[in-house]
Amino acid sequence: MTPMAPMLSAPWEALVVCLLLLVAPAVASQRRSPPWLLAGLIVSVVVALFASSGTVAYVGISAGAVLHALAARPWSRTGAAMLASATAIALATAGAIHLGQMPMAFGLSCLALALRAGVLPFHAGVASLCERMPLVQTQQLSSTIALVFVHLRHVDHHVVAIEWAPVLVRYGAFAALAAALITLVQKDLRGFYRGTTAMHGGMLFAAVGAASIGNFAAALLVAVAMGLALGGLGIMITSLEERTGPAAFGGPGGRGGPFPRLAASFALFGGAGVGLPGTAGFVADDLLLHALWMESPASTVVMILSSAFLAVATLMAFSSVFLGRTSPSLAPDLYPRERVVAVALVSLLLVLGFAPGVLLGPADAFLSAPQ
Repeated sequence: MTPMAPMLSAPWEALVVCLLLLVAPAVASQRRSPPWLLAGLIVSVVVALFASSGTVAYVGISAGAVLHALAARPWSRTGAAMLASATAIALATAGAIHLGQMPMAFGLSCLALALRAGVLPFHAGVASLCERMPLVQTQQLSSTIALVFVHLRHVDHHVVAIEWAPVLVRYGAFAALAAALITLVQKDLRGFYRGTTAMHGGMLFAAVGAASIGNFAAALLVAVAMGLALGGLGIMITSLEERTGPAAFGGPGGRGGPFPRLAASFALFGGAGVGLPGTAGFVADDLLLHALWMESPASTVVMILSSAFLAVATLMAFSSVFLGRTSPSLAPDLYPRERVVAVALVSLLLVLGFAPGVLLGPADAFLSAPQ
């Protein structure tokens, strides 16, 4: 019975992360989603992670995309259209698996990943969600982690995945670089959030490309670290703008004075997104660079440059918004419910940063075995 323990724990660990990202926006925000919507999203993630059949797993992914589209439609028709397209692609992937057409299933699943992760130039839907409703985007990140898990488990063991690995790695690396450069020239926090999300999308795509040559656990950790860091950033940006309005970089800064907890949370999530030591982002970046070096040294250099540019953009955003002469405000710092969410997300980032084997061991045992 002992050898089976790690095999059974990988979906459960992924489920914990997905549930946290689904529930966190509902807890932090005063906007309440309909209970049936949240319940449906939870069921879709459970089906996707635990279904032994690839066909059923992708049906679960498609059901989640439909529910996300319903949540996004009042705020972003572009985001809802992207999610509707992702629904159709996931259903097509399920059909291809059912028919035994694995090369087609792999290609369709990669396209769904590009849309859901916001990889350039497939980023319009995700960018619109980041701009108009970051809380919906945070929940969408949860289902994206589930999609990565399903992709790694059900379609990434085919020979076509190995053949296409160099292409996906290079494409993801250069998409990340382009997004990082775009992030450097943004003028407000929403623009920064759009750019950093697109950069992480390229990073995730490169990680998934490298997974087929034995880096399955690393790709999953990249997805988890991306979801936690970007989800936390989206919640903090929403919390700040509910207090001060849109945060332009050229305007008055000093928001760290009246909102010290919010500023510290933003710094931690931003740092995790650029590989801050002690967080899951650091381990994920390290594993990703090792995986990319095995496949394409040039892509490794490009990814290092992308991370460096994003780090600069993150420092610029933090200094413009939170540092400088203190701007007085009557609004309170983080409410208790927002603190609970920030502490939960940061704690998980730190746990996976100091003890990454908690996820990597079970994920490697579970995902490396052909399904």
